[in-house]
Amino acid sequence: MTESPRTLSSQIRQEIRSCGPLRFDRFQEIALYSALGGYYERPGRVGRLGDFVTGASWHPSFARCLLRFLDRLTDLPPAEAFVVDVGAGEGELLSALAAASSSPPPRLVGVERSATRRSTAQSAVPSARFHQSLDDLGAPLSGLVVAYELFDALPVRALRLAEDGSLRERTVDCDDDGSFFWGERLAPDSEEILDRLDRRGARLEPGQLLEIRPGSAGLAAQIARAVRAGVILVFDYGAGTRALYGPARVQGTLEAFLRHQVTRDVLAEPGSRDITAWVDFDEIAETFRAAGFDVASLVSQSRFLLANGIAAEVEAVGRSELSAAERIVERNAIAKLFMPGGMGESIRLLIASKSALPAATFAAFPEV
Repeated sequence: MTESPRTLSSQIRQEIRSCGPLRFDRFQEIALYSALGGYYERPGRVGRLGDFVTGASWHPSFARCLLRFLDRLTDLPPAEAFVVDVGAGEGELLSALAAASSSPPPRLVGVERSATRRSTAQSAVPSARFHQSLDDLGAPLSGLVVAYELFDALPVRALRLAEDGSLRERTVDCDDDGSFFWGERLAPDSEEILDRLDRRGARLEPGQLLEIRPGSAGLAAQIARAVRAGVILVFDYGAGTRALYGPARVQGTLEAFLRHQVTRDVLAEPGSRDITAWVDFDEIAETFRAAGFDVASLVSQSRFLLANGIAAEVEAVGRSELSAAERIVERNAIAKLFMPGGMGESIRLLIASKSALPAATFAAFPEV
């Protein structure tokens, strides 16, 4: 079978034929980030017309809650406060923050790996500075760092616990007609991975599927080094180690999003869909603590937004000049950010503080 070398699928097939079956994190890296049509190199993926939504892309009230949160960092003078969006995408959050900010507005910074998305974001928010990586920020900053569904986009290794107690690496292969399928081989670092998970409380069952994220601790350490003083907010789908690798998730959490539909078929049409897996928040928390941050227990997005004024957003709609029908639409849109059954409870939040206030303070209801 002869095919053009200038397509993403052919890039993967040629690498398999040259090097053998790929570890899944390599397949995912190409599918998401390849310049030949990786998912994150294509515009319009996030938002109501894309494949999935985030809090920032859904409604600007999310950004206004973040600004209230920033006001609670009383040990940071407003003129010195930055808001850094790591994984800024097409600038949805920073655009909403710029529109909602009063004087003096915080200094806005975006970090986005994709050149395509970075260019779109810069056009959307001319007042912000955008960088390709955290290393480009220079000296550590003071303020608020937001990572919204950042860690779950990092490539994962797909594994299975065999009956003999070893971990098997799930690999990606292709057949003669070019279709991708799962293979398997012994993970060379099986004992090391199992020991690390055991120390964090994981209890695996024979046959269990699981994912680990090789870049997670390194990215958390990079974020920590970028913060001189302030707070880091990590919003994502995930759980602590014990819950993530417990009996409730023996099939793992690897899945893909395509036009707001969830599928377990992560190998089909690489580049056409977002590929993700749940985040091990204990691994991230461990890294932040080692860097000198105070880290709070996980809370829901709902809890955080309610503690930072989302109810006032709903009340403001009632005082607006919108028509009755428009008010209903607006209230329903805001409610999706924090009501049970949606992203408000599915998205969890890890808060890490290097400020005068402990991390748990920022998910507590302020005294009035």
